[in-house]
Amino acid sequence: RSGGAWVRAGVAPASQRRAGGLLGAVGMALALAVPHPAAALAGFALVGLGFANIVPVLFSAAGQVPGVAPAHGIAAVSSVGYFGMMAGPPLIGFIAQGRSLTLGLVVVIVFAVVVAALSRRALAGRG
Repeated sequence: RSGGAWVRAGVAPASQRRAGGLLGAVGMALALAVPHPAAALAGFALVGLGFANIVPVLFSAAGQVPGVAPAHGIAAVSSVGYFGMMAGPPLIGFIAQGRSLTLGLVVVIVFAVVVAALSRRALAGRG
């Protein structure tokens, strides 16, 4: 995240969200598909790299929504983020216990692709 300021300065927010989601999906797919510790490490690094700038971009956009007080917009995005942090791990664990950890982690790929696919619609008008 510390190197992301220069990315945020030069790339449109929707493009950052799309690229971040795709990078996260590719990274998780790499970690799951290649049975080698180095591939897992590289894959998880790509997941972190892809997701690191999504939160600051969404907070920035939420604070600039016309007709919504910045505090309310940021609070809404923060609430959804906390819900995801609280619901995501149990969902992955539930799937992992019923089927497999690999299938549980496929959930991360699915939601990363959803982020990429909806990147233009997320906070439309904000880039």
